Amino acid sequence: MGRLVLVASPSVALALLAGCGEPEAVGTATESFGSGTGSVDDGFETMVGWSGSSGWVTTGPDDPVGPCGDDPSCLPPSETVPTEKPDGLPSPLPGVYDDQGPAPPDAGFRSLIGFPTRQRALLEDRVALMYAPGSPLFRRYMTVDEWMAEHAPDATEVALIENWLRSRGFVIDFEAKNRLLVQFSGTVADFNATFQTELHICMRKNPLWEDPPFPVYCTLDRFTLPKFVAERTNGLATADLPTEKGELTPEVGKVVADPPGPEAYGPRAFYGAYHLHPLFDAGFDGSGSSVGVVAAGTYHAIDLQIFWKSFGVARALPRRVAVMEPVFERVTETALDVQWATAMAPGAEAVVYEGPDARNTSLLFTWNHAITANEVDVLTFSFAHREDSEPKPLRHQYDESALMGAAIGMTLVSASGDSGMPDTPCSSPYVTCVGGTQLVASQEGVIEKEWAWVMSGSGLAKTFARPYWQDANVTADRRAMADLALSSSTEYPMWMRRWSKWEYFGGTSFAAPAFAGMLAVVNGYRRSLGLPRVGFLNPILYGHKPTRSTFRDIKYGQTEHYHAGPGWDYPTGLGAPDIAMLALALP
Repeated sequence: MGRLVLVASPSVALALLAGCGEPEAVGTATESFGSGTGSVDDGFETMVGWSGSSGWVTTGPDDPVGPCGDDPSCLPPSETVPTEKPDGLPSPLPGVYDDQGPAPPDAGFRSLIGFPTRQRALLEDRVALMYAPGSPLFRRYMTVDEWMAEHAPDATEVALIENWLRSRGFVIDFEAKNRLLVQFSGTVADFNATFQTELHICMRKNPLWEDPPFPVYCTLDRFTLPKFVAERTNGLATADLPTEKGELTPEVGKVVADPPGPEAYGPRAFYGAYHLHPLFDAGFDGSGSSVGVVAAGTYHAIDLQIFWKSFGVARALPRRVAVMEPVFERVTETALDVQWATAMAPGAEAVVYEGPDARNTSLLFTWNHAITANEVDVLTFSFAHREDSEPKPLRHQYDESALMGAAIGMTLVSASGDSGMPDTPCSSPYVTCVGGTQLVASQEGVIEKEWAWVMSGSGLAKTFARPYWQDANVTADRRAMADLALSSSTEYPMWMRRWSKWEYFGGTSFAAPAFAGMLAVVNGYRRSLGLPRVGFLNPILYGHKPTRSTFRDIKYGQTEHYHAGPGWDYPTGLGAPDIAMLALALP
């Protein structure tokens, strides 16, 4: 009697068809799929498959491979119907994305396709209980293995999409360890044909101060995906020009103390203004904790050490993690973030997750990788882009990763931006969004006054609903930003060491890594008491009165759209932190 081989579900059927191999598992029933059904009762070795236009067919022992042969694109016609799907590519936006016309067909691209969190609603409910003092699940964080088992995208369905991409001539470059993202690459011509669109080149306004615009891909219309791809994915999250190649130039110079002048603030001003000294004096400098930086490119290690030495910081160099293609350039934002995050927590381990460049493909994948690695307690991100300039799929794919971070007990910190409007990924409810103040203080941090910085990124998220922990503060139905604020003003700027010289700048790019380093100090204190790391901060920040009271209310100042005032406000959130008091107050 022959062996019975049955397809148990549509997803398995598609996986088999995409891979065109014989199934490994033996099932007990068949299901309806598309317009045909399969049934077997004749005792022969039988495979149920799709024969193109004729529906399900059965094949006997003389045809063990099935009607598709070796064609990985053989799918039911009903599953390949072109389906409109929003994509994560920007559209032309004057002053931000300036259209330069169609991309050359023979040019290359790299793209990320995103997948949804499995059983997301259940995970969100569990995370809410993890951060509710008094709950039996309070601070009982998931392990990465637990998250993978319960909430990672199904491996079979990811493989199905990858096989389909290969069948279209694309190369799979990287698969995220949590399966939320897959990077693939190929030619613009194949991209346009596959997704029934036309890639254009847009010049992207550079968010890094006065650096020149750079080219990115954009589209004028949404993409079209086959139905089975549209239903199993979040769509295309990014598409970018290929990574540039080059050699990282050797570093030169000696590590010597070279203190800058009083024209800008150094770390000691932040130690005083945000009350780190009591923790430092008690021996808590971040030891036992860790802080991570999401980076584009890398930094200059000699500049970093001169920065530390000039401000009296003694610590070990960060560990560098190359996430994707080889790094070949040093980037201002990366240098800034690493200098300020590490200076705030001299004893904390530091890890820098280095993507190849500052385009969306690299930044999103690196963000997701750093979360999945679960190697640091706090992760900071300052390559923010204005939320209204980034499409919904990109914003929401950042949020998929951020929810995982909350579930495993990581604190995710992002700069709110310097446009007076919200940025991505700050708009995710699972990210702590750090806005900006204008701080007037001595070099030791004795505060004269502090008010809302006019450019502090703030406002309502475009698509994220108001989280429960903002119910008492926000009347609008959407996530509101910022959550807190630190010194960011360009009028009272901060020092950084850049390309062998001192320069000073402003921006929430300083506030976010500084606050991340401060939280690493708090986590070091908690570890000394046998307490778990802080994790997702926002529910406690808003809902736990003792914690909330450790923030100094910023009542004055304004942005173009919002005023600061008593209590929570858009430009500064709940205010500026008192870190020593925060460490004592957190439940």
